[in-house]
Amino acid sequence: MPENFEANNQQNNYYQNPIPIPPQEEKASAGLAILSFIIPLVGLILFLTKKKEKPKTAKACGICALVSFLISIVGSIIMTVAGGALFGAAVSDTLGDNTSVSEDGGTSDNSVVADGSYSTDDNVLGDFACTVKSATLTKDYDGKDAVIITYEFTNNSKEAASFDMSLIDSVFQNGVGLETAILLDEDTDAWDVEIKPGITKETKKAYVLNDTTSPLEVEITEFLAWDDDKIVTTVKL
Repeated sequence: MPENFEANNQQNNYYQNPIPIPPQEEKASAGLAILSFIIPLVGLILFLTKKKEKPKTAKACGICALVSFLISIVGSIIMTVAGGALFGAAVSDTLGDNTSVSEDGGTSDNSVVADGSYSTDDNVLGDFACTVKSATLTKDYDGKDAVIITYEFTNNSKEAASFDMSLIDSVFQNGVGLETAILLDEDTDAWDVEIKPGITKETKKAYVLNDTTSPLEVEITEFLAWDDDKIVTTVKL
């Protein structure tokens, strides 16, 4: 009897206090991690939904999704910078260097004298060409000394265009910009007349002079241009 009692007691102790089984360590799912890298949104969802149930898998999915997202951002920045550089190079190659600058105060090949003789290089800005043909001394409506600049404007675009909506001209004397002159007898309004593609037309504009001896510097730029190209012509009075 005591032996049976002792055996039953040991059996009861075994069932009441079972031998503990060590927990099995969770392994992160490689397949879900790869899927998270390919589709970051899936990785984010797995991270949020499995962080309690399977923390290692959730952590791996979250890291892969984050890495993929950062790589996509860096790639986008690189592509944007590279695209901008390629576009700028293409525009530069298309337009070329259209600047013609006089540096010696009126002795270069781009100088113009009052009798209308001139010698110029390739004076092209985008779809338009412009040459300073002559400079003629005159008086404005108030009797002040003025000059009439005659431009030769060519429209090489595909649509009708006028001088004032295609190019911007500025005239300087001794480094100071000249104001537009109002004349009584001379017609200087041709600069707002549109011409069709392939047509060349003379355009006249008048400016009030500071004196009648100092040379003028005429700068022509393209209206709404992407670059800083300009035509600079020195005019000797």
